[in-house]
Amino acid sequence: MKPGLSSSGLPALESVDRVRLIRRSMRCFVYGWVGAVPLFGLGMACLTLRLWRELAQETGDLPPLARGEMVAIAVVAFVLAVVFLCCDLPVLVLVMGVLLSALQGYGWFLQYQRAAPRQWNPARHLLFCGAALAGAGLVLSSTIILLCLQSAARWLRG
Repeated sequence: MKPGLSSSGLPALESVDRVRLIRRSMRCFVYGWVGAVPLFGLGMACLTLRLWRELAQETGDLPPLARGEMVAIAVVAFVLAVVFLCCDLPVLVLVMGVLLSALQGYGWFLQYQRAAPRQWNPARHLLFCGAALAGAGLVLSSTIILLCLQSAARWLRG
C-alpha cells in the first residue's frame, strides 16, 4: 500500500470547513431556483452548475459531467435543433424540451442516490436539487430560443 493513499485506494481529502460547505450548498440551491427561470436565469444557471462542480470536487463526490459528455450533449442538441428547425412542428419542440429537462433531472436524482461522497455534507440534497433546477432552466431556455427561431424561419418562408 502506498503511503499517500487511504485503504480504499482513493487519495485522502483535505479537511473541509463544514459550515462553508453547507452554506455553499444552500447558495447553489437558491441560485438553481433563479436559474430555473427560462431566459432570465441563464447566468445564474451557469453559476449554479459551476458551483456544483466545485463542491463535488471539494467533497470527493462524483463529478457531474466530464468534458467529453458535455461536448456530446452539445453536439446532440445542435443536431436536434437543426432537425426541429427543418420540420414545422412547434409542439414537438416544446414536448422534447420538457421531456429532456425531466430526463436530466431524473439522471441527476439517480446520481445522487448512487454514490455517497467521501466528505460529509448534510445539504448535499440541496446541491443536487439546485443543479437539477438550473439544468431544467437551461433546457427550457434553449427550447424557447428554438421555438423563436422556428417561428422566425416559418415567417421568412412565407
